[in-house]
Amino acid sequence: MVEQLHRLIDTGAAQPVINERVAALLENSRREIEKIGSDHEKRIRYLERTVSWALGAIGALSSLVLILKEFMK
Repeated sequence: MVEQLHRLIDTGAAQPVINERVAALLENSRREIEKIGSDHEKRIRYLERTVSWALGAIGALSSLVLILKEFMK
């Protein structure tokens, strides 16, 4: 999973493409873990929350930067 994401980032993929790929990878992982029936699902939920918070923080920071740029003009 990490290798695929690094390849996307290194090739300059757009953020929505990366987000969609992360979502697909998480969904595939969730399905595989449901087949196994272990407690790894909690870890995946934690990972999903962490990714969601990280993406939200990135969005907030980019919005803040854009707003500051406008006020600096």
